[in-house]
Amino acid sequence: MLLSFAVATTLAVSARWAYEDAYDNVERGAWYIGQNNESATLAWGESYVMASLAAMYRATNHPMYLDRLAEHIDAVLAQRDDARGVVDYRGISGACWRNMSYQPEPYCYAVHTGMLVTPMLEFVLAVEGSPWAEQPSWDGETLADKAARYLVAAQESAAFHDVEWNDGGYYVFPADLPSLPIPGGAQPLNQSNALGRVHVLLAALTGDAGHLAKATALAERFDAVITTGSDGAYLWNYYAEPFSSYGEDISHAAINVDFAVLAATHGIVFDQADVEGFARTFTERVYVNDATFSDRVAGGPTNGGSYRAQIGRWVLLAPASPTVSTAVRDAYDRDYPASGVGSGSLLLAWALLAEHETKKCAPWFYSADWDDQGDVREATAYGANILTTPYDLATSCRVPVEHDAPRATDVGQWDGDAYHRVASWTASGGTVVKHVPYDPAWPFVYADDGVLFQFEDDFVAGNGIVVHEPGVLVPPTIDSPAPTDAPLGQPFDYAPIASGDEPRWWSLVDGPALARIDPATGVITWTADEPGTYAFHVRLDNEVGFAEQIFEVDAAGEGTTDGPGPQGDSSGAADDAGTTDGSVTDATAGTGSDDGLGGIDPGARGDDGGCSCRAPAQPRGMLVPLLFLWAVWRRQALRGRALSRAARAASLTET
Repeated sequence: MLLSFAVATTLAVSARWAYEDAYDNVERGAWYIGQNNESATLAWGESYVMASLAAMYRATNHPMYLDRLAEHIDAVLAQRDDARGVVDYRGISGACWRNMSYQPEPYCYAVHTGMLVTPMLEFVLAVEGSPWAEQPSWDGETLADKAARYLVAAQESAAFHDVEWNDGGYYVFPADLPSLPIPGGAQPLNQSNALGRVHVLLAALTGDAGHLAKATALAERFDAVITTGSDGAYLWNYYAEPFSSYGEDISHAAINVDFAVLAATHGIVFDQADVEGFARTFTERVYVNDATFSDRVAGGPTNGGSYRAQIGRWVLLAPASPTVSTAVRDAYDRDYPASGVGSGSLLLAWALLAEHETKKCAPWFYSADWDDQGDVREATAYGANILTTPYDLATSCRVPVEHDAPRATDVGQWDGDAYHRVASWTASGGTVVKHVPYDPAWPFVYADDGVLFQFEDDFVAGNGIVVHEPGVLVPPTIDSPAPTDAPLGQPFDYAPIASGDEPRWWSLVDGPALARIDPATGVITWTADEPGTYAFHVRLDNEVGFAEQIFEVDAAGEGTTDGPGPQGDSSGAADDAGTTDGSVTDATAGTGSDDGLGGIDPGARGDDGGCSCRAPAQPRGMLVPLLFLWAVWRRQALRGRALSRAARAASLTET
């Protein structure tokens, strides 16, 4: 069987490596495995870890993320009440995860079930369309068999809360537990809508009319209490009541946003216009500047310790407004770097950046209002301009700007009539790199195929913003000839050679079902068990563009893997479908004048010094030199780790 799936043409890769750095920070990737939900650790910790792995699979289509996710899901299901043999306040041992940190009696919250079950169904959806379905996971069970189990488990867990469903279209707290916030009353919006995501996915996976009806009722109820601000921002409260004050906090609100976006994806009540309304909530109310974020959906207090980092969970709105991802990326690079991540929600943020962050496009200077000082240019007037040439006008990209801003500065994008704020920066206090997003909502070409941006501040003559001359952005190329033969019944190892800016990420777009590729080195590991001709489609991405190599190998007994195949020209645009067997296609996600070195010339002096991000050739954590043996090493490591965790879990004292 051949594997075949689409790989997004416009996604960057540095966030993928940041995620890999962060994933190993807690128990070498085990995170909360072996813990229960008595203190809500699974609901508000492990659920984000699982969601992050689902997002990373969507971003990369690499099976290691399905394998990791399966291990985490298995551990969560092992902590379900009916698996542990524990009961809730009624004496029922059900398909849920009881909690005792919010009230003295054991109680299973619908919101906790929703948080934990949603990533399980994301796994089911991923496997349903995956070429890896029949392959063994971390413990030998196939991914397809796991998906079938998880679907049943999700249905059981959703059904457990049927007793709390109100025909008015929402969930209520039980009336016989007085220690709950509102016994017999409606649950907060985020708590009902967390389980609403489960109903959306179950309806999509099973076609069950009951789940669709509940998802629709919850979406209609949420939609009915949203107020639209004068700036187009969507505003709502913690409970389903008329909007007042500053509304719901941005952490709980992120659950509601996730539900609405998921509902819109499946055509349930919400649509793309609504997704854009939620995006305006972030850009107009939450995002003040690169260092300041409001605690609540309508603004108000800022940078609350319980809320600020949760901006990362809003990145799913980046397709509607690229300002969301650039604002979060700049804040996370500075304040929540991957090396220090120890929270599941921050791990999820890096995964969402990997799933939604677009490639870089190079800036260049407008001819007026700049004093050329050699390696830098200083603005000589208010509203000095830079431009960029996007990958295409319908696709976002992000412009890295190395600068020193002496004052708070807004960046506006010109639409032909007016500027629209796309970034807000604090005074930098020195040279920093921040990002300006190109927003395809305003695809106005000002000059020389360039889109225009303006720096807006309280300009002081002789003390304008200083912007460094941009360097050359070099897209990747695959320089090695493709192999033509594979030994039958023996390991086939192809280690491609590449160049271009780092970091880089290798993907196997098409190939034999058991073939694997190391994202860091590009090494393909596979064994041909039967004679035949096998097709491979290898792709290499960096922050700027991508290159592809398509080839076939013959497995017919004796053979070699080092014979050169036909080598094609390096050419094409980012939406090329590829070329013939053995050939290489290079593409960029942005254009500009050719500097003769294969890079994207920003229209100014620069060099091809490469990216400032960590190069994957020197990875930390789990993707160290033996990642190309992932299929063998990972399974053995996980089995050993599972035994040690089993011993730890056995020693837990139930409370």
